Amino acid sequence: MSAHELVDIIDENNNVIETVERHIMRRDSLPHRASYIALRDRQGKFLVEIRTLCMDYAPGLFDACIGGVMQHGEDEIESAKRELLEEVGVNADSDKVSFTALGTYCLPSSNGKYVYAYLYYAVADVITVRQISEVSGVMFIEESEILRLQESCTKDSVTAFKEIVSRAKEKGIY
Repeated sequence: MSAHELVDIIDENNNVIETVERHIMRRDSLPHRASYIALRDRQGKFLVEIRTLCMDYAPGLFDACIGGVMQHGEDEIESAKRELLEEVGVNADSDKVSFTALGTYCLPSSNGKYVYAYLYYAVADVITVRQISEVSGVMFIEESEILRLQESCTKDSVTAFKEIVSRAKEKGIY
């Protein structure tokens, strides 16, 4: 993550209207694209991240999903796979990982803006390797515990988590 990486700014129809540096997107709360991956182990527990205190968004909070801002021109699936590998060391292309795209969702934010979310559901029994600059720690907990702790989580990750779980259940893959 670099303050100077380029981010595509989008309109309400997910069309790119501008490209700016990440720090400008954050400063002005501009609408952008992001990936969200709910990672579940085969015992039914989900990975939750604890964000480092140096993050440019929601430092110190829990993340109910793995993911992040898509870089300028980045393919949505490659972005999600990159985030999964970077943040927790999980290779979505491994034969030990079930990785399913679940479509998109327009996440509203508290300031009247939005994030265009690309949703994914992954199932794997893995040993994680956290990205020290972004992830202070990880834990695997039940879905009900995530919902109980949602006030301590980033709002966007909880909203995306609920949508991912709902879609995974509808598809019969949960």
